[in-house]
Amino acid sequence: MEYLLSIAGLDPTSGAGLIRDIITFRKLGFYGLGVATAITYQNTSGFVGFESLSEEIVERELKAIIEDFPIRFVKVGMLGSSVDLVVKFAKEYDWFVIFDPLLAAKNGMLINRIEDIESLLKIADVITPNVPEAEKLAGIKIKNEKDVISAGKILTHKYGKYVIIKGGHLSGRDYLFGDEVKSYGMPKINKIVHGTGCAYSSALLSFIAKGMRIEEAFVEARKFLQEEIKNAIDTEGYSLLP
Repeated sequence: MEYLLSIAGLDPTSGAGLIRDIITFRKLGFYGLGVATAITYQNTSGFVGFESLSEEIVERELKAIIEDFPIRFVKVGMLGSSVDLVVKFAKEYDWFVIFDPLLAAKNGMLINRIEDIESLLKIADVITPNVPEAEKLAGIKIKNEKDVISAGKILTHKYGKYVIIKGGHLSGRDYLFGDEVKSYGMPKINKIVHGTGCAYSSALLSFIAKGMRIEEAFVEARKFLQEEIKNAIDTEGYSLLP
């Protein structure tokens, strides 16, 4: 069996972060492993705060996992104080890395600072920002699909490799930037659902680990997410993925 690793924050609702990634890996046929970078305080009413784990603790977690499991594919989300450490391990072990550059919680609380994550943005094989994150990373406003294409070209030039800008904040159409620009959309579902970015990026990693080309995985990850959103569990705050 292939083992997939998530390096991310711990969300006690299981809606996002480390636990959501592992749930997604399992749903798609992989054994999911996790290294926590932070403990978050949140519930269906919102994001309250977090505590980053020290680099020493994260390093002990990583070393223990690597001693026991052959890791080739890694999804990275919330990083806390461990960016340089993750970059070091990614290079040393030649990981295929998908980085979902979470910059802020829904309430605006800062999660990853751009200046802190630049080194990982540059070595990741794929980065998967949503529209607000792409705006900040590219330094331009995104109001329409034309702006998405401009931002994607800026980011591929800046960081290299592949960039996927998720379209949930606009029409629902996602864009893949690499050697060419490709897009794929499905009808937008008007629900406020927690953890869609985590589910998408971990699904994308799963399909790539199955041997799909990124262009195929890009489409399959969106199809997977669409079904997850349709089946989301309603709460008084926001919906949770199943």
